[in-house]
Amino acid sequence: MAALLIAYFNPAVAAEEERISRQELEQLAPFPEFYEQMSPEGRLDWLNSQIDQTTTPAQNYNFQRALAFEHFFNYRNSKAQDVCDNNPPLSFDIRYRFACIQVSDLSYEKRIDNFLELYETAIEEDDTPMAARVLTSMGWYQSGKGDIAAAFKSYEEALSMGESLDFFTLNDAMVNTASLYIIHGDKDYIRKGIELHKQSIERIRQRASEDPEFAETSRTAMIIPQFNIGIAYALHTFEYEKALEWFEIINASNTEIPHLKFSSLIFSALSAIEIGRTQLAEQYLARTYDEPAVNNTEFSYLYCYRELVKFKLGQEADLDVCLPLHENVPLEVKIDVYKRISELNDDAIKYAGMEQFYKLFDEKLESQLKQSSTSVASTAELHRLQQESRLRNELLEKEIALKEAQQERREDQIRLVVAIAFILLLLVVITVIRLNQKRRLAEQYEELSVLDVLTGLKNRRFLEQNIGREMSFVKRSQANQDGHALGIYLLDIDHFKYINDTYGHEAGDQILIEFTQRINDTIRDTDLFVRWGGEEFLLVARLDNADGLQVLAERVIQAIKQDSYAAGQGKTVDITCTVGSVVYPCVENPEKHISWNKLVQLADLALYYGKEKQRDCWVCIEKISNYESRNTVLELGFEESLRQGLLTFSTSISKPE
Repeated sequence: MAALLIAYFNPAVAAEEERISRQELEQLAPFPEFYEQMSPEGRLDWLNSQIDQTTTPAQNYNFQRALAFEHFFNYRNSKAQDVCDNNPPLSFDIRYRFACIQVSDLSYEKRIDNFLELYETAIEEDDTPMAARVLTSMGWYQSGKGDIAAAFKSYEEALSMGESLDFFTLNDAMVNTASLYIIHGDKDYIRKGIELHKQSIERIRQRASEDPEFAETSRTAMIIPQFNIGIAYALHTFEYEKALEWFEIINASNTEIPHLKFSSLIFSALSAIEIGRTQLAEQYLARTYDEPAVNNTEFSYLYCYRELVKFKLGQEADLDVCLPLHENVPLEVKIDVYKRISELNDDAIKYAGMEQFYKLFDEKLESQLKQSSTSVASTAELHRLQQESRLRNELLEKEIALKEAQQERREDQIRLVVAIAFILLLLVVITVIRLNQKRRLAEQYEELSVLDVLTGLKNRRFLEQNIGREMSFVKRSQANQDGHALGIYLLDIDHFKYINDTYGHEAGDQILIEFTQRINDTIRDTDLFVRWGGEEFLLVARLDNADGLQVLAERVIQAIKQDSYAAGQGKTVDITCTVGSVVYPCVENPEKHISWNKLVQLADLALYYGKEKQRDCWVCIEKISNYESRNTVLELGFEESLRQGLLTFSTSISKPE
């Protein structure tokens, strides 16, 4: 992502460059009532259509910022970043500024500077809830960078505003404070952090029972502390059975929070292998490959943990992804990873992990040990207890709390001395090893991208980011009666496992590359063609009309099998593929929205009908009887839906039933 422009965060500069007044924005008509009732995809389409029709700078700004919020709240950070770059926030637009800082690709120092400037603006505007949100977000970044004392101070300041905060903001601040106790505390503080997370879950449940409108939000609000409890047991107390119980809640959920399901499966596999449950670890590991790729450097360590699990399972593993971890990876994760690598039964890998541990100590930990975070942690705990009392409508006995805080301070000082002695001893051991061993430094961990490494095609994540644009184009075309349509095709190479087993995986890889090239030569540059997974590919193509659906399917089939494929050692093999497709729109009323995920599932239904009946063929779903039948077709299957007249199709199968 491009670096976010920050000139507008400087009040003096912003005053000169302010292009729209607060009054102009306040005078704009509110969004219509139906906006909140629309699906997320529907809101995006509506906002884009309004942006195309705007006549004043204030209108354009208002719709653009709403578009950024839609992306931000649905975790599409790169898209939100693009909107922020093209439509920078005004100095008085505090919430928009906050969202743009969150999605920016700034350095740590610039991000903290921007948070501080935004905090000052929120205080000047007497917006205490936003000031608290800024402080808690800033504290989380400070913690990840290893500035523990500063992080506790940020949370302390946020909690001190408790009397002016709503339930959600105050609860978030408490949850994040509990996470800091787990990450940076000793055994007692870790237990305290776990209990605070459990209390947060109960608070949310209680609020949901009292307020039915909060019931839906509560599921998302609870899943973060549930995950954090699992992490506490897995990485801090090493109670792996308990960790599995909490992670399974996440694994069984339908959460849409990016990377959370992937993270939970990774740490489930790690927990299972640590207690010798090999088969369970393999099952969790396999499920991680079904989750979307992680393209955020802050979470790149997840691939390192996956390689650690593979190593412990005796599988081929590439631990170079861990040495060193990206600079954006939180400090506490680096400590855990390097410690685990240093304990592996492989001298070369073990020493490489120890060297990274030493570098981490030399660059980060030594300076942090000179800071005492105990006093600020105790003060933050006092504020937290005071605000928890307010939530429960009970009075806190201040004298007792102060005595407890003083006692905790004395105990924590003793623990800190013990920790310093341990790390200094570790430093001596690592230094001796370093003097006697020569090891190479691993290559810098490469940034994950939206490219499939083997074929050079874009991957599933790229499609998710762009298919909405194609569907919007067709909607506008249908509204203008231009007749354009969209063809969605799933392509699956026939008998590919046999090819791999017979000629080897290297030959299989070369066939995938040649297969990709033939399709690319057949389609237009503007079509979306991605590798969906394994030997399965997805093509999204604009059509002049719905009749073109079958024409392109046939052209693809013929291109694939026109010549034999090289299989190595002078051998050749004939390849065919089966194509399942669906046209969009496929219902009579195009205003009724069908998500792209449903369309892909329909194409998949057609694909497997072709696989069962013949292979080397195409099956195209042309129409579904009505909008309400879209889910029924997926539940009943292709043949039963045909019998009930729920869909019509065309195919190249010689004798379709």
